[in-house]
Amino acid sequence: MRNFLLFALIRGALLNSCTLDPECEWTDLYADFESYEFTTDLEQTNIVLLTPEFDPNIELFEPYIIRSDSAYDALTQFSRDEECPYCVYPEIDFDEYALIGFSTEISCLATNYLKLTSTPEGWRYALKTVDETQCNQLLCDNFSFNWILLPKAADTMDISFETGLARYFCDC
Repeated sequence: MRNFLLFALIRGALLNSCTLDPECEWTDLYADFESYEFTTDLEQTNIVLLTPEFDPNIELFEPYIIRSDSAYDALTQFSRDEECPYCVYPEIDFDEYALIGFSTEISCLATNYLKLTSTPEGWRYALKTVDETQCNQLLCDNFSFNWILLPKAADTMDISFETGLARYFCDC
């Protein structure tokens, strides 16, 4: 009886054990991104605000086009009112630049890549998330607007936004 229980226990453990070496396949769901040209001489900027978890005015996965001081003040108002200790609000000359961004929240092992390209139809803001995560979803506060400054000399009226993903799909 003792051997039977030991055998049953070992067999149950083996049947219920997880795969230590999962099968993973890298899939690029936004391969077109690689063919887009990147417009040089554009500046990225480091604006840090409170996340949508705290600021009810911030929308996730939404484009932002800020063309004036008043729109910039409205965007940063909640973070300023809450006296956010880690927030950053660089000065921007809106006579010279438009502030373009797209808000995202990604896993801890993911990185966003940005290309802003001039097209015959206007500007293409392309944002690709490359996620190296396999099987475990690490949760962390990885929120970003992915800001870039576009000179106002470039027509900022027609801007299209595209996003895509490259990641592992695993049998975990």
